[in-house]
Amino acid sequence: MQAGDAAPRTGNAASPCHLPVQALALSGLLAAELALFWACTGRHYAWIYPRWYDQVQYLREAYDSYDAMRDGGFAAGAGHALATDAPQGSLHGFLALLVFSVAGASRNAALSINIFAFLAIQASMFAAVRRISGSWALAWAAVGLLAAFHSPWSGGAGSATDFRLDWMAACAYGVALAAAVSGNGFRSTRWAVIFGVAVGVAILMRHLTAVYFGFIYAVLAAWLLFRPDCWRRCGRLALSGICAVGMSAWAFWRNWRAIYDYYWVTRFVGPERSLRDSHMSLAPYVRWMGSELLFQQLGLAAALLCMAAGAVFLYFSLTDVKWDPRSPALEGRSRGAWPVVIAFLAAPVSVLLVHPEKAAAPLNIMIPALAWAIVLVWIRLARRARPGAVAATCAMVVCAGGALFAGAQLRDPNGAAMAAEYASVNALGDFLYFRSEEAGLSQPRVGVNWVLDSLGAGPLEIVGRERHGRFLHFVATLPTGLLAADPGDVMSRLAGSDFVCLVTRAQANWPFDRQMEAMLPGVRTWCDTNLRRDGGLETEQFSASIYERRDLGRPPGAKGVDLGAMLAASSESRADTSPVPPAPPLFIDRGTILWTTRAELRYELKSAYSPVRYRADSLPGGLEMDAATGEIRGWFRQAGDFSAGITAENAAGSSAARMAFRVTDDAWGAEVDAPERSLAGVPTEIKFLAFDTDGTLDFIDVSDRTTGKGIERLAAREGERRNWQGAFSLGFRAAGPHVVVLRFVRFDPRPAAGYTYKDRSCTIEVSP
Repeated sequence: MQAGDAAPRTGNAASPCHLPVQALALSGLLAAELALFWACTGRHYAWIYPRWYDQVQYLREAYDSYDAMRDGGFAAGAGHALATDAPQGSLHGFLALLVFSVAGASRNAALSINIFAFLAIQASMFAAVRRISGSWALAWAAVGLLAAFHSPWSGGAGSATDFRLDWMAACAYGVALAAAVSGNGFRSTRWAVIFGVAVGVAILMRHLTAVYFGFIYAVLAAWLLFRPDCWRRCGRLALSGICAVGMSAWAFWRNWRAIYDYYWVTRFVGPERSLRDSHMSLAPYVRWMGSELLFQQLGLAAALLCMAAGAVFLYFSLTDVKWDPRSPALEGRSRGAWPVVIAFLAAPVSVLLVHPEKAAAPLNIMIPALAWAIVLVWIRLARRARPGAVAATCAMVVCAGGALFAGAQLRDPNGAAMAAEYASVNALGDFLYFRSEEAGLSQPRVGVNWVLDSLGAGPLEIVGRERHGRFLHFVATLPTGLLAADPGDVMSRLAGSDFVCLVTRAQANWPFDRQMEAMLPGVRTWCDTNLRRDGGLETEQFSASIYERRDLGRPPGAKGVDLGAMLAASSESRADTSPVPPAPPLFIDRGTILWTTRAELRYELKSAYSPVRYRADSLPGGLEMDAATGEIRGWFRQAGDFSAGITAENAAGSSAARMAFRVTDDAWGAEVDAPERSLAGVPTEIKFLAFDTDGTLDFIDVSDRTTGKGIERLAAREGERRNWQGAFSLGFRAAGPHVVVLRFVRFDPRPAAGYTYKDRSCTIEVSP
């Protein structure tokens, strides 16, 4: 053990036998914070569509990792999470996976990572303050101070109710700061290694912190060079840097191009810099920074608490002049913590000064250093106060901090207007999800003529996953970005959309918004002429008209979902209510699965009106079904024709159907089912089945051999390259027999392999 490593005994230091009691009390407080956060976040935040684009990205990556875990086990999920090409950070998906593996995948479970990170910074600061001050009471005061901060519980972007990296990185940054302070000026090799590991975790949590730590290491090295025993201490600092690089280098090696594009090209030299640049000079920056730290990060209530506690400490120090329990070793430790805290505080201040974008969310990274600066002032002011006075003052801080924390959790952040908007957007998401299921769309294409957090393919995809329990990939045709786009490309993308959310009123924040505002009359006319209008959405922040393709299929013999009715129902029920299906499950599958004995079957049943639970009777031997997803999985033991009964159930009732299995011994195959007769000029539906064990189905060419003309090319979408069921419509002008040929084509990427195909034909007698 290095000199100065042991905590000296002082007049206000507790006996070592108090350690289990203190640890138990701290664990109880942290558990209470976790339970309160979990309950209140689920009621106030977890049901709202994912606001802010970053949260959409991170939630999608976390849910994808969970799906990989369900498919191949925890190792597969962890590998997927750590292999994600995310330029911002590398650990959020893995941490979410740890929680999902215990509590299941949900927004509340994902957000719980933020409270776990907060508990980590509280525990580490508790231990570090106790170590440098020798006082349990001041350690408890640090815990109460952190709970009193305003920003983490504000409900805004970057807060603990926003699943993105700002708050996670801030907490990891705080844990690293606590480790650096505990090392007593890098006099301990053990603490230097712990600090390096904590730095590596913080960098992996958010890659941008590597810039902060580069600044911090430079400042600490310059400071240590002028301290006693400088070379040994600088060596330990270098050792911690080696540990940090060893932990995080793999992420930068793997993602360096994405990191470079995201942080340098987009923010500094790309065309979007002009949109993000605040053009803030030094004096306005200092005023903005001070205002943000005092009123937004710390908060007025916490600031008053800090000043009140400091004043009480000072009062007792001045009045108890005969009490002098000072320990030179402990005073040296608290003084030695100041350079570390200043370096951790100055690093983000300096980096954000040169960064063109001055956003509030990244300032969360300064909360730990700000809290440490306050606690160090308290330690200094309380150095001559009697233990009883210190304990009473710290108890006041803990009680006030706990009250501010509980009040922030229990407060409903959603006013009536915002709650109505959130409920309406959720209802719109439910409608588009149900309509996509009804039409059998596996990748519905959505165009939105505005850059809005509430509307878009990303939020719809997350809302569908969380509210309906099944992943449905929404593809964004619009917007194309923040900048103005080519008008012809905009119209082409609208024409290629399954659904169009035409925003007619909203704040125009970006060049794309202003362009769409100017194009609105013409776009509205085009939508009214070429699309079918489903209804409109009116909120305080925006209004929109919802359209869909005219040829988008609807359930046979049923009206299907109605947007107006769903919006009306959402206004009459609780804002956080679950989606209400309009009818019992509607089976979308054709009823026959074509497969082989040469590969494992993995087929997910398609039905409308999720969430749905499935049950199967008399599945062929070797197969089993996931009740939650409807996935049928296993190996057929022999070729032949088989069948099974399938029951699907949702909140509105249950439905039953028969599923047929046609099994061959081939590596790939295809079948066509068409009516024998049709009328000239009347669309005829041709259904097809295809499978490929290699997953290389690419497209289908449809031609009329009778006339010698090509009719259509159907491209396989994601998820259809292994097992493809579908249908298309075509009409014949001339009467008589028509031989229709479907050429099923697969692409083999191996050199000299190219395309292989199978032709399947059918004859349709067309009457005049």
